[in-house]
Amino acid sequence: MNKLILALALTTPLWDLGHPLWEVDDARYAEVPREMAERGDWLSPTLDYVDYIEKPPLIYWLSAASYRLLGTSEAAARLPLALLSILGMLGAWWLAAWLYGPAAGPTAAIILGTGVQYFALSHFITPDMALSVFLLWATGLALRSLRHPEDCWAGPLAWVALAGGVLSKGPVAFFLAGLWVAGLAALFPDLRKGITRLAFNWGTLVFAAVIGSWFIAMEASHPGFTRFFVVEQNLQRYLTPEYNRPGPWYYFFTVEFLGPMPWTPLILPAVLFPLLRWRASDPKDRQLALWVLGVFAFFTLSKSKLLTYILPLFPHQAVLAAGLLSKARGSVPERWAGRLAAGLAALFVAGCAIGPFVLPRLQLPGSHPWALAASALVLLGASAAVEGSMLRSFALASAMALCADSMVLAAMRCVEDRISVRSVALEARSRMESARARGLEPSVICYDTYVHGIAFYTGGPVDLVNWVGELYYAKRLPRFQHRFGDDERIRALPQPGRKTFVVSAKKELPYLRSISRTWDVWSPSPSSRWALLEY
Repeated sequence: MNKLILALALTTPLWDLGHPLWEVDDARYAEVPREMAERGDWLSPTLDYVDYIEKPPLIYWLSAASYRLLGTSEAAARLPLALLSILGMLGAWWLAAWLYGPAAGPTAAIILGTGVQYFALSHFITPDMALSVFLLWATGLALRSLRHPEDCWAGPLAWVALAGGVLSKGPVAFFLAGLWVAGLAALFPDLRKGITRLAFNWGTLVFAAVIGSWFIAMEASHPGFTRFFVVEQNLQRYLTPEYNRPGPWYYFFTVEFLGPMPWTPLILPAVLFPLLRWRASDPKDRQLALWVLGVFAFFTLSKSKLLTYILPLFPHQAVLAAGLLSKARGSVPERWAGRLAAGLAALFVAGCAIGPFVLPRLQLPGSHPWALAASALVLLGASAAVEGSMLRSFALASAMALCADSMVLAAMRCVEDRISVRSVALEARSRMESARARGLEPSVICYDTYVHGIAFYTGGPVDLVNWVGELYYAKRLPRFQHRFGDDERIRALPQPGRKTFVVSAKKELPYLRSISRTWDVWSPSPSSRWALLEY
């Protein structure tokens, strides 16, 4: 059974690749590479056809290449993300196998791949998955180089992986990895003998050449880029609340508790025991736990917080949990942890099934009588299994986690019109084609918001009224100022010889009707957040 669960876990990022683009990040990071592939400019990313240079280009390059190979679609947008997610599970497998033994490798891959946050972010395009995967390989290879200096291949490959991390999300990759290696050198004297070989090798030159070339090319193409990227988009984002992503000091404690579900009962002791019992614990455990602590502390201190930010610690704590299982198999604490994990997984599945009855507005799947019966059977099965062996408990927890993950994807399909603008955008595209056939020039405006999926599904630019947001720097440039407007742009509608389509939140409809006469208002369903107005 574990082989089947392992195979399923490794394929989870490929499940439902073609689901609609979710707002906001999923749609944004699908649209930028679409424009890159369309324009043929692989150096300067654009969003809505205006410069968008606040993130490094690697995930854009990968998706743009996927579009060129497979055509533009949601599945093509997500394929690189899925492959990176699988590479992350394989990285956890490799790291756990050489640290704790071959049996720990598949366990780490299953724990990582079936945890709710890693699974969710393997289906939601953000740079954080790429950053996490490259940092996993960079730190795993760096640790291999420090613990086994005779392995001359590990150090250079660590630098190559680190270059991937920097090209995924910027200097934070270099800072986190460097801080961790410095901590290892300070706290583990036996690792110091490998520092020189890790720091200076052909991989160092590759890293410097790749990252340096990108910065030089971007500075030449966009004067002032280095200051904008390093100072505004990294230092200010970390040190100030300017980007409006606040969170209390305990923000990531909640993420750390819920994100690894259903494996939290295994992961928490696996991470905390080495830190709380420092001298008595295995050095390998301490070295991995130091990474988890460092990443957690770094982002906790940040003035800008998002759920996705601490994803880089999830692979390492999955490896720690696998190590705990491999060393403590059969012990009383480990058995109870496995039973609790199985029970939590069962409750998670039951919650997915019972949810529609508790929160009917969400239109979650399972709104039929059989859902309650299925949930009852799940809980009965869990209660029976927890009396068995740890192997059975682990298998059950894994199976329940896979089941819950599939329910999450099904739930997202059921609330498509609340989390995706695809239906509105496809309607707009159809009407635009009809307008062109009648000799009218169509255009699209987003009012008081920017719905990122509109440009992806319509295949063209979207002008912005009463909104600037993340494109604030583009509005400062004369060549883009005509793309932004205020209410006067709406009051001037309709215009002779043109068809204008306005996408707005439904709450704005009364005001829009009061300032300009509309020909038609369309929305895909009562649950949709957006409406399409035709002028």
